[in-house]
Amino acid sequence: MNPAESTTYDAKIGLMYVSDYGYAASPEAWTLNMSGYDNSTATNNNWMYMGLYEWTISRRSDRTYTAFDVIYFGDVNSDSVGRYIGVRPTFYLKSSVVLESGDGTIDNPYRISA
Repeated sequence: MNPAESTTYDAKIGLMYVSDYGYAASPEAWTLNMSGYDNSTATNNNWMYMGLYEWTISRRSDRTYTAFDVIYFGDVNSDSVGRYIGVRPTFYLKSSVVLESGDGTIDNPYRISA
């Protein structure tokens, strides 16, 4: 095995921001209110939309124990952080990182280079 193929990195992993989800849509959806985001313009052209309930890292400043989540049909909503809602690990890459190969599956993982 090539040593570069077995390199691992210790990095910070978190949750997506509401803005990450919003800007993952095509530009024509950027002016839509994300609390009414359940339409095909927003969801069909958003690479982060998965049709699931999932937390974001963004919290409400006016309510204790409340954070924003993405609802299964695409809306951004706020809920009590005690609810059982899924999480999706997220990390950010430097702009110099390039996808070399792979499709992200277990049998063909992404290979990147800087």
